[in-house]
Formats: sequence, structure tokens, C-alpha cells
Amino acid sequence: MSEQRLIIEMAQGVDLHGRDDTKAARRAVEQALQGASLPIFGTLDVERDTMRVVVHIGVRRPEVVDVAVIAGLLPYGSVEVVVEKGGLDVPVAGEVHVMAVAALEVFLPVR
Repeated sequence: MSEQRLIIEMAQGVDLHGRDDTKAARRAVEQALQGASLPIFGTLDVERDTMRVVVHIGVRRPEVVDVAVIAGLLPYGSVEVVVEKGGLDVPVAGEVHVMAVAALEVFLPVR
């Protein structure tokens, strides 16, 4: 079945204490979700669970991100989480501040 990308939304998230890449990624996804309103479901005869959501995360240490935590943030549809090297680690006074970037893509089937 073919599909069409309906929306793409991007954001960043930061963990200032604890060097927690998952927390920074979660905050980036939550920020992106706040900017991604999908009123189309109220106007079309489409169920929310028919959408496919691809979450792209960029952090310096992709292997430590808990993808189940990130996928759990999306309430509808089938969710795929892709984590790759990106983001930024900033050393500050003996700590490392972690910045993650996220892009959410929402796809719907074409009828």
C-alpha cells in the first residue's frame, strides 16, 4: 500500500545534569509533539491507528538511548524509532550537557 508523508516536525531536547541521552531524546520528541497538531483526523474518515510514525533521534551516543521509552511517547499508529549519531555533548564544569535532536514523520495510506 502506498503512503504519503503528512507532516514532519523537528525539535531539540537537553539534559543538563546526568548525561542522560534518553532523557534529552524524550524531551526533543515531546517538544516536537507539541508543535505537531493533526486536525486532519477530524475531517477525514481515517483512524489514527492507520498512521505510521518514524521518529529520528540524533545523539552523540545512540547506543544508550532506550527506544522503547521513545516509542512509548507516541499514542497512535505504528511507531519506528531510528537513533543515529548526532546531537551535541557540551562539557561544562565537570559535567556533560546532552543535546538531542528529533524529527517526527507522520505517514498516512493513500486511498
